[in-house]
Amino acid sequence: MINIKVNNTTHQFAINSSLEGVLNVLSIPVNGIAVAINQTIITKNDWNTTMLIDDDHILIITATQGG
Repeated sequence: MINIKVNNTTHQFAINSSLEGVLNVLSIPVNGIAVAINQTIITKNDWNTTMLIDDDHILIITATQGG
């Protein structure tokens, strides 16, 4: 198991977990979000191939409407 911090909350995942897999396990809707790992933005096309390692920090930002 590896420890991953998602929006400042620590979660445990299997070794070789992808970013897309983590989002699915946490039931996070993927439309309208931006994701960064260790302060680096990851494009949606790379979520499936981006593998996480122990102590990665994921930041999920949700687009909101306003003016």
